[in-house]
Amino acid sequence: MKRTLLFAFTLAATSIFAQSWNTTGNAGTTPATNFIGTTDNNPIVFKQNNQQTFKLDGQSINIGSGAPGAGNLQLAVAPCSHCYSGWAQPNDGIMRLLGGHNLNIHMDNDNAIDPNADVTTPNSPGISRIRFSDAVHKSLLVLFNTEKVTIGTDQYDNDSNFILYVKKGIKAQQVKVENPAANGWADYVFKKDYKLRSLEEVEKHIADKGHLPNIPSAQEVEKEGINLGEMDAKLLEKIEELTLYSIEQNKQLKSQSEEIKELKAQVQQLLSTKK
Repeated sequence: MKRTLLFAFTLAATSIFAQSWNTTGNAGTTPATNFIGTTDNNPIVFKQNNQQTFKLDGQSINIGSGAPGAGNLQLAVAPCSHCYSGWAQPNDGIMRLLGGHNLNIHMDNDNAIDPNADVTTPNSPGISRIRFSDAVHKSLLVLFNTEKVTIGTDQYDNDSNFILYVKKGIKAQQVKVENPAANGWADYVFKKDYKLRSLEEVEKHIADKGHLPNIPSAQEVEKEGINLGEMDAKLLEKIEELTLYSIEQNKQLKSQSEEIKELKAQVQQLLSTKK
């Protein structure tokens, strides 16, 4: 009798389990009662070799051991403002790496020469970045949380006046520079109070220093480079100064031409009186 009851109980339990989860499909099941999971507030944990590998915890999915510093990937939907991320708002999707390691996104690009590409967020003390690199992890484009962007390199300086750093050249159809110089555009040369150097002063400056006044020397350019906006303004300054020199020389030429005409007239008058 006991064996009969045990068999009946086992058969009933098997039948009930089969109704809860059917390995051949989910037709005829009710999601409210037929599911894999828990009915309490505890997370679902998957382990391998008695080590956590995957955890479902409320509104987040965690991949990794869960140990601090081990590097754990978390996918979540923010349930409130600033949850999971300082910028998160309710229902925002979040992907973050816990444990202070690098986050790498590898993408095959079906290129026989270079089939690999990476997007990474390297771990650096106090600095976060998103880096796009090639198969040998050479930095192609890096976005830093320090308001810096680098192309072809991951090196930059701390000059707050500059944001973009590019290795090699830049080719563009148009480049617009706004507010090119601290002193503004070079039209100040045409103001009446502008002190235009004499050509003798310019000649002496060139003889002493080997370059035009207010223009950096070759050594300075080699060491510091040039600011295109400021340099364009300085070059325009020299062009406008040359224009003033030309205007002055033209006035002198006209004056000399008038004097020559007067001298010729006087000579002709003297010659005619002698006849």
